[in-house]
Amino acid sequence: MASPRKRRSHSSQQDSVQNRLLAQFPPDIYRSIALELEPITIQSGQVVYEPGDRVKYLYFPSKNTMLSLLSTSQDANAVEVGVTGWEGFAGFAPLMGSDSTPHQVIGQMAGAAARIKASALHNVFHDGREVRTLLLRYVQALIGQISQTALCNRIHSVEERLARWSLVSQDRTEHHQLPLTHEFLARMLGVNRSTVSLTAATLQQAGIIRYSRGKFTILDRERLHEVSCDCYRIVKEQYKRLGIF
Repeated sequence: MASPRKRRSHSSQQDSVQNRLLAQFPPDIYRSIALELEPITIQSGQVVYEPGDRVKYLYFPSKNTMLSLLSTSQDANAVEVGVTGWEGFAGFAPLMGSDSTPHQVIGQMAGAAARIKASALHNVFHDGREVRTLLLRYVQALIGQISQTALCNRIHSVEERLARWSLVSQDRTEHHQLPLTHEFLARMLGVNRSTVSLTAATLQQAGIIRYSRGKFTILDRERLHEVSCDCYRIVKEQYKRLGIF
């Protein structure tokens, strides 16, 4: 369960909101849901949804917080197919006419977030055209990311995918250092731990990253971009066209 944090006062300024989507809500609509937004803390590795779970809450991460969307199999294998951070939200199923999520969603980078009951956002979504457009535009971008990640997982090397994944993660944080273990990276990339270790060692020897005791530090973003597959650029451009980043 997500840990509740002290609720902000209703008088909090909307421009202090750390989620880009919420910050773009029309002020009158934001005020109407402000008391329904529950500040919480997401822990690294925390399960927010399991596949098939009924979506009771939508989660809006703050800056430096990131959630991972994973596709899972019956034999407990999993691979990451998308991420969301302060640019978006998790739990889009109710907006699409469903009530259950197709993905496992877990905390990837721990930090603050706000959650709101799906029922509380329902009327705002259906009655407010501007909010509906904002949220659906993000869902379109996320679907594009999921589709591109499926292709990436199929055709690109682990080195290219690790570089892309590192860039995607850093886009959602202010820090060059990411708190990630080899075990966690292996699960996200759908490979074994030894493969991640060898790949990270190659990038470290090239002076592109530094990895030590669960701390993954990007030293040269430009060279990391050169190692990454083109999927990073494609998704980033899609997000820019839709006004997400």
